[in-house]
Amino acid sequence: MRLKRVLLNRHSLVYKLFFSFLGILLLFSVFNGVSVYFFNKSMQNEIIQYNRLMLKNTAERYETHYERIKTMLFDLYSNETVVAFNRQLLTKAEPDIDYWKASEVLKTVRAQAYNPMFYLNNLLVYYDSHSLIVEKEGSVSAPMLFERFYRSADYPLAYWKEQFARSGNYVLHPQSSFNVTTLNSSVDVGLIPFSFRMPGSNYLVVALLDARALQEAFYGPGDSREFMILREDGSLLYRSSSAFGAGDIPSFEPEGAGYAKAGDTYFFAEKDPLTRLTYVTALPYANITAKVRNASLTLLLIFAAALLLGIAASLFFSRRIHRPVKQMLSSIVSRDPVRPKSAIREFDLIHQNLHELMQEKEAVQKELLGKKSLLTSFGYINKLKAITSDINDWQDIAEMDDPFRLVLAQLHFKEGTVPESHSRPDRIAYYIREYINVVMTEHLPQSHTFQIDTNQILTLVKGGDEPEKLGEALEKLKPILDRDKAYFLVTLAVGSVHQGSGQFNAAYRQAQEMAQQARPLDECQIIRSHRVSPPYAPTAAQEQELFRHIQAGNLAHCVSLTDRIVEQMEKKDAGLAQYRQIAESILLRAARAVEPYGRAAAAGVAQPDSGAEPRQASPAAEASARHPADTPPDGGAGERAAAAGVSGNIRRTLPRNIAGNGEGTGGAGPAVSGATCVCGGDPGTPCEAACVCGGACCPEEALSFQERHQRRLRTCYTPGQFRRFYAQMFKEAAGIIAAGKEERDSVIEFVMNELENKFADDISLDLLADRLNLSAAYLSVYIKEKTGANFSEQLNAIRIRRAKELLGDTGLSVQEISARIGYRNVTSFNRMFKKMTGLPPGEYRKRQVIGGELGGL
Repeated sequence: MRLKRVLLNRHSLVYKLFFSFLGILLLFSVFNGVSVYFFNKSMQNEIIQYNRLMLKNTAERYETHYERIKTMLFDLYSNETVVAFNRQLLTKAEPDIDYWKASEVLKTVRAQAYNPMFYLNNLLVYYDSHSLIVEKEGSVSAPMLFERFYRSADYPLAYWKEQFARSGNYVLHPQSSFNVTTLNSSVDVGLIPFSFRMPGSNYLVVALLDARALQEAFYGPGDSREFMILREDGSLLYRSSSAFGAGDIPSFEPEGAGYAKAGDTYFFAEKDPLTRLTYVTALPYANITAKVRNASLTLLLIFAAALLLGIAASLFFSRRIHRPVKQMLSSIVSRDPVRPKSAIREFDLIHQNLHELMQEKEAVQKELLGKKSLLTSFGYINKLKAITSDINDWQDIAEMDDPFRLVLAQLHFKEGTVPESHSRPDRIAYYIREYINVVMTEHLPQSHTFQIDTNQILTLVKGGDEPEKLGEALEKLKPILDRDKAYFLVTLAVGSVHQGSGQFNAAYRQAQEMAQQARPLDECQIIRSHRVSPPYAPTAAQEQELFRHIQAGNLAHCVSLTDRIVEQMEKKDAGLAQYRQIAESILLRAARAVEPYGRAAAAGVAQPDSGAEPRQASPAAEASARHPADTPPDGGAGERAAAAGVSGNIRRTLPRNIAGNGEGTGGAGPAVSGATCVCGGDPGTPCEAACVCGGACCPEEALSFQERHQRRLRTCYTPGQFRRFYAQMFKEAAGIIAAGKEERDSVIEFVMNELENKFADDISLDLLADRLNLSAAYLSVYIKEKTGANFSEQLNAIRIRRAKELLGDTGLSVQEISARIGYRNVTSFNRMFKKMTGLPPGEYRKRQVIGGELGGL
């Protein structure tokens, strides 16, 4: 009763919802009813048109096949061997006839008889003068063939004798049942003879077409419809069964109608204008009506079920939405917070927070406006770096509306130069931050300095009208920071002026991009303007030449080639990041060249340069060892006070930790040996994989060739240091290759050499197998067994590795890179790149640009 009252109340929500749903269902019902009506009317016509189209296609296939058989019969009739053997039979006496010539005719007959596209049971060449027949099984006399092997009541020997007196050339004979007898079986087969003979000729060519095979090929296997072919005079040429005869077929009036109904059967006809053959199919009317009725019933059942479900769903959802809404309205009116009885979580949340939202609206809105810029900036930087500062430190920045600029100090710690654990990078960075803060606030009192990460210090300078004071502060910082360049380098990127805290993200991104423009110099650098570094990458010819010399162990050629590369980069004014990227690419190729030599490449010991003297730790490093190990990185009040009183001398600010003697040359200090962690952990603790030093404290004996030189690469900052790095790397690689050449697998060496040097060419497994005088299958198994990957996997790995280098190092488009590494189809390249890296090329390049280490580290 309650539901009835609700449904009858026109102004209730449930009434409007329920009848809105019913209106939609009504439209849906009308649409479906009209659709079923037109469907029933058109489906019968569609079935008729479908059968006519099927018959037309069948007729075209038959006519095309008859033309094909005509061509075959004429070619066989005109064949030189057939004509030559006929000439012998007509001109020579019986003892002089060379019956071996019949074998040539037999070959010709067999070539056509066994051709599957002709659907032949047999092919006969009947020579009348000697009553000789050449068929696919050999030669046989005509009486024996037609009376024993191919017996038919409609086509006895006398019938074929009469064919030599006919006037026409091609004759398509009606289907008949032939008893085909072989050595092992005797079966009845329905065949359609097709013969050809020139007037006055001594021989006749007969093709025995397999009627059932033709029907299955051109009409369809297992079709229940009756199929017939009528000749021009109305007689049957072929019928699929004896259910209908020529007299059962009605006249198709008007002419060209294509179908007619006789009794309970629809007949469809298609007449060919050239051969004058008529193709007929018979389909019982009950089949058509059954299909229409079944489809209509199915649609009606689906419609009825959908309608019932729609009405039930309308009622259910109307009540489900109406009930909690009614309860919430009652709560608002009565000020009584009664929880609505609903399983819909959104209604429950609305009810719980409705009153609170009304009261707190203004306060929340004001607070959100104040925090919006802060949260945006903090979220952006937090995604890029692991910020250790509390969000409250950024409150002043978030509420700032004045113009500002950012100064980003990017720190580059030289590996192995500070062996004492007390002078770990985070402690050094802390004192550098304190000194930068002192100098900046001394010249620009409204500046703020934050430590973003271990190697990033950010200074926000309010106001954009004091570039002279900012320049004085930076010039004061540079000589002091340069005094300890033997242990670290600093890149100071000065961004442009931005307006308001809303542009903090853009300002920070700009400073990052400018810091990446550091030049290959062993000194502190101040970057005041944005410079676009020219793209540079070695040519494919240079890469192939270098890899060949590395594999051959030609030290002098390798050094000469890399010297030229460094010289070209100097001329192009390349940045440090580009130097590092090219060096890592060459290192990777060198590592791959020595990889086949086993342990010597995996854990060989680095050989120091002859005559090199070990670097002694500077006084700064020695002083840092005397600093108490338990002093927290934040420092005590005494240190802050000392920092505050500095007037331009970092030695006073950092008396124990990073004050050097001012005589550092910028070279790397002695490498750390032993397995004890010296990068900030407790003394005596083994160095873990996650060590801050990145593995620098691990003994070189435990490192692979690539890891060893990656460590050395991190100490290179000038073109000269990169040249020495290349020379030392190639020297060690040449030694490893020379020591292991006797144990190399010559086949794998050849294959890998070809792949590395010719990966961009149209190289294939068959080509390599041919050059090695091996089979392609054997070489494929051999490569898989020796390397663990097959040929295509090795080739794709090399191509994708090179693609990753080009995506990160050059401005080439994806299509240009695809063509350069050997993929002729950019779609194939994209699919293979995503399969091997998990990312499309464009996304990979984007992540390389965003996530790359600043300064090329």
